[in-house]
Amino acid sequence: MDIMQAKLAVIEAGKMLVANGLIARTWGNVSCRISDTEFVITPSGRSYESLTPDEIVKVKIEDLSYEGEVKPSSEKGVHASAYKLRPECNFVIHTHQLNASVVSVLGKDMPVESAMHASVLGSKVPLASYGMPSTKKLKVGVHTAIANNPDSKAVIMSHHGAVCMGKDSSEAFFVAQTLEDACNVYILKKYKLPEIKKPVCYSSIRDSEKIILSGDDGSSIECPFSGIDGKNFAMAAVHRDIYVARPDVNAIVQSATPDILGAAKKCGSALKPLLDDFAQIAGITVRKAKSDSKAVKALKGRNAAFLKDGSVLCCGSDMYDANAIQMVVEKNCKSYLAGCAFGKPNYIGKLDCFIMRTVYKMKYSKQKDK
Repeated sequence: MDIMQAKLAVIEAGKMLVANGLIARTWGNVSCRISDTEFVITPSGRSYESLTPDEIVKVKIEDLSYEGEVKPSSEKGVHASAYKLRPECNFVIHTHQLNASVVSVLGKDMPVESAMHASVLGSKVPLASYGMPSTKKLKVGVHTAIANNPDSKAVIMSHHGAVCMGKDSSEAFFVAQTLEDACNVYILKKYKLPEIKKPVCYSSIRDSEKIILSGDDGSSIECPFSGIDGKNFAMAAVHRDIYVARPDVNAIVQSATPDILGAAKKCGSALKPLLDDFAQIAGITVRKAKSDSKAVKALKGRNAAFLKDGSVLCCGSDMYDANAIQMVVEKNCKSYLAGCAFGKPNYIGKLDCFIMRTVYKMKYSKQKDK
């Protein structure tokens, strides 16, 4: 395929994946084969919505070498394995899609029982052995899963996401959609959403020395830090206390989806990571505040904390970040509840979580605006 045509196909596929909720922010990656020896791939740490052809990187399949100053995705080795092992494959998508991520924590291959799903995915979707993001261990695990399952067009990456392959972008995208449907069917065999009364939730932004706070019931308040009376509007005071203690926080999202409320009720004093992106973005745990006034303490070293009512506060440098944290927390909550339904939660090791969190804070979080 012509290199410019391939780059444009990668950009268009990325936008479609974002629009359909299969990829968000800079998570995941997309590539297209341009010859028997090379492919083009999305860059590391850049938003899909604003990608240009100059940012799509040409990579050699054999040794992963590339030209130019733009760094290709750190998971380029996973894509290279697909192109090496599947001559018919010309397009690869790596996603962190919700239901496939949930299945990724269950510790086994996923059987595909629907004839419609099986016609696309095969009789099972293999689970690759675990390796932290960007590591040789992760690449080897995916390579082995692809090699040992020649009939499958998708591989689930343990505690991470999925790799979907196709002869072109349309097929790879269809594989990703079909995988999400099949994973949802599989999860729902044992997992039922908890029925818990939802509290009113408030989101806010810091605006100089005042807070602009909005409730999902249509309520709103705008007031200076000094004008907030915790007795009259307790949640505004909670947000105010976080902004005062955390100069790095400029936006807060409070969320109380059924998955979040269910996990908060069941998980004990803290929710531990089952997914890599949770460990990276939210923190090594999400702790429960002993009272709403203790939310600042529960957030120490973290970007999210549960309140007494089971909702979670997600704190970011802006609303884009806060919403991203909410997404990974909700996904981890659903993974936790599914893990309980299928046996018991299969957590990521503490050392791996610490390493991923440290690397993210030092490196990847700084790439957001590039």
